[in-house]
Amino acid sequence: MPGNVTVGVDGSPESLAALDWAAAEAVLREVPLRIVHIQDWPIPPAYIEHVETWPSSSAVPESSERFRRYEELLQRAAATAQQSHPGLTVTAENLAGVGLASSALLAEAETPGSVDLLVLGSKGLDSFTGFVIGTTSLPVAAASERPVVLVRSQAPRSGQPEAHTEAATGRLVLGVDLKGAEANEAVLEFGFIEAARRNSHLQILHAWSLPPMYAYAETADPGIGEELAGNIASSLDRLVEPWRQRFPGVSVQTKAVVGAPGAELVYASPTADLLIVGRRKRPLPVGPRLGHVAHAVIHHATSPVAVVPHP
Repeated sequence: MPGNVTVGVDGSPESLAALDWAAAEAVLREVPLRIVHIQDWPIPPAYIEHVETWPSSSAVPESSERFRRYEELLQRAAATAQQSHPGLTVTAENLAGVGLASSALLAEAETPGSVDLLVLGSKGLDSFTGFVIGTTSLPVAAASERPVVLVRSQAPRSGQPEAHTEAATGRLVLGVDLKGAEANEAVLEFGFIEAARRNSHLQILHAWSLPPMYAYAETADPGIGEELAGNIASSLDRLVEPWRQRFPGVSVQTKAVVGAPGAELVYASPTADLLIVGRRKRPLPVGPRLGHVAHAVIHHATSPVAVVPHP
């Protein structure tokens, strides 16, 4: 049973950009949009109201000015989503989180059959400084059981989704690591499905560097680097070929480049509609964490970033 696209809002420009992106994504997925605002502190149970749809049928207690503002925020957000996407099913809910909002969002994502995708805003200072990650976005991206998309205020997805045309429109960039075939499965599946939904071009990028042991060998035989590059390109094509056959309508390009993976993905982000990276779910003694590639991309990419958990 399909779930929904859930987006967190707090009234910031980043969260409103995330709302815009999430609403269009829900239309493409043909699932409801769920808008949530989560308190970062406990509030009295009597003040917890559920907003079914716009407009709200529940009266907000007069004594809770702060809670009234949250309800109005949710109502405005729901109205905006429905006006931009007529026919989209929209619900809005004000939740009370015990502790940090990230804990409540992660609990929502762990509920079976409820959430297909989490969308959050990420604040950026400028194109050089990148993201300022707060107490919500980074922990959720590092620990969620569901894919998480982080959206900057400079990169909303505006208006209705584009109609399907013969020529591919838009561009998605997906980073893969050739070392883990199992890890790539979830990321490739997400990327190909998203490209098919949008009829977008998909670029699959693998960045590599010459192992230190090859440094002296390359001096003696300059062709050894070219040979290794050819082998890596062939391995990348073999990895992607089954997905080409599964999604014959998706325009795909594989690209193996010499460089640091995080940096190369960031360089590719300005012209991408969505940047897709994986995040390993393995338990660690210090708790969930993002790998160095996902961490670099989240902090510095200029496009929306999808973080896909994998084994």
